[in-house]
Amino acid sequence: MADIETPVLIVGGGTVGLFLAVELGVKDVPFLLVDAKETTSAHPKGSTVNARSMEHLRRLGVAAELRRIGVPPDHPTDIVYLTRFNGYELGRIEMPSTDEKVGNPGPWGPTLLTPEPIHRCNQFYLEPVLRRHAEMHPTADLRFSWRMNEFEQGDGFVEAEIEEISTGGTKAVRAGYMIGCDGGNGMIRRTLGFKYGGRSSSGTDFYDGRMLSIYLRAPKVYDILTMPVGWHYLTINSDRRFDCISLDCRGEFVILAHIDKDADIGDIDIRELFHTTIGADVDAEVVSVQEWWAGLALVLDHYQSGRILLAGDSVHLFTPSGGFGFNTGMDDAANLAWKLAAVHHGWGGAELLDSYEAERRPIGVRNTTESGNLAEKIANLEIPPRIEEDSPEGEAERAEFANEVDTFREEFASLGIQLGARYDGSPIIVDDGTAPPPDDPKAYVPSATPGGRAPHYWIEDRESLFDRFGPGFTLLRMGENPPPVEGIEKAAADRGIPMTVVDVTEPGLLALYEKPLALIRPDQHVAWRGDTEPDNPDQILDVVVGR
Repeated sequence: MADIETPVLIVGGGTVGLFLAVELGVKDVPFLLVDAKETTSAHPKGSTVNARSMEHLRRLGVAAELRRIGVPPDHPTDIVYLTRFNGYELGRIEMPSTDEKVGNPGPWGPTLLTPEPIHRCNQFYLEPVLRRHAEMHPTADLRFSWRMNEFEQGDGFVEAEIEEISTGGTKAVRAGYMIGCDGGNGMIRRTLGFKYGGRSSSGTDFYDGRMLSIYLRAPKVYDILTMPVGWHYLTINSDRRFDCISLDCRGEFVILAHIDKDADIGDIDIRELFHTTIGADVDAEVVSVQEWWAGLALVLDHYQSGRILLAGDSVHLFTPSGGFGFNTGMDDAANLAWKLAAVHHGWGGAELLDSYEAERRPIGVRNTTESGNLAEKIANLEIPPRIEEDSPEGEAERAEFANEVDTFREEFASLGIQLGARYDGSPIIVDDGTAPPPDDPKAYVPSATPGGRAPHYWIEDRESLFDRFGPGFTLLRMGENPPPVEGIEKAAADRGIPMTVVDVTEPGLLALYEKPLALIRPDQHVAWRGDTEPDNPDQILDVVVGR
């Protein structure tokens, strides 16, 4: 007999596991989450919550709170290439502050593309917010300092043993589904025998080998900075290369440095590394140091096995270049959460969860490939020998290098990666015979061709279309004289499928969507669209909910 019975067991309380917990809580799905750590991450990791993740967080009521955390809203988010903090600026990719991007007119103000532009906020700031929101729900059971020891999949359930680390006490859990968010070395993936494939690390270069991640506090750094402030500083000099990322823009930083694959970390003087980064002996408190391997672009051969499904680092491993890693994992969880909820509440079909791997694995391959390409470009960057010289030759090399800097702009934007994920060919998407735009990691072209994220639109230039969407499916009716939809409404009601009908008469939206009817999934992807209500609404709905 199980001590605990739950519809969903989440193993892993990092960013992806906690985001999935919030999703399930909002959708009224009971769950148990276990994580061996005492609390959320204490060491900084990814520093960018991309536009798609922010859209998901907006849908869950978290985005506005998160905007107040991380890089302050009035601070520029420029990427600055420099020799040292007290040296020469080599080039700058200008990026707007949050205040310039959100809610203001002008070149950086709202566009049709998204209501939630990219936000520079580190994972270890995000995770406590997600945990707090997850714990708000009465259906939530979050247990940090608990680990899963073993599991077995049965006929219609998963059984697992969990252990409270402080006492050694164990509980038997029976879950309808188990979600592995336990990372690249997680025991779920290893037990299932799934294998990673893709690009491995060469082990020799910056961003393609063994790296240190150094978390430190050094507010005096800004006293020696000889150029306008930014957010992300990349130091390039004759000694070493570093990434130096501002966490709060008040003195907390994470520094990424390449080290020899055989180096003993205990022999490395961390403060000396930092002083080399900035070019001066400035007081610094080293909070924590972790090592990691750069250059990875790996994806599992499978994302699911029966009632066990994996997400985040458990299925794909990234190098930080591009900031795609945990954002791809959050999009995994958004895809998975509504399907789990549909099955739990009884309106999802038997084949709905089987679509998870079919939809998300191609995105994992696509995103890791682009991240690997960016990492390779960073690793192969040639450093001019006289770049720090106060001489005509040095000045000429710096001027030439500035042209090279601009070629890295897409590493910090990549709108195609952020907003362009598509589920073409999915068994739960109704193809309308139209071709989607080309898949370009750098550029996003809004398209309502079924399979892609629903194009965003500002209603009367002030209200986000996404804010009109319901928590289940949304049926958009567009134009002055849209077709009737009583048939599909009745078919949805008969099946218990939650559906919100939204009418928008503005001609701009109809021009964007090209057809007056569009059925939007709970994860904001277009499932079907048409010129008239379908003659076979029952068949359409059966497809999109996996029946």
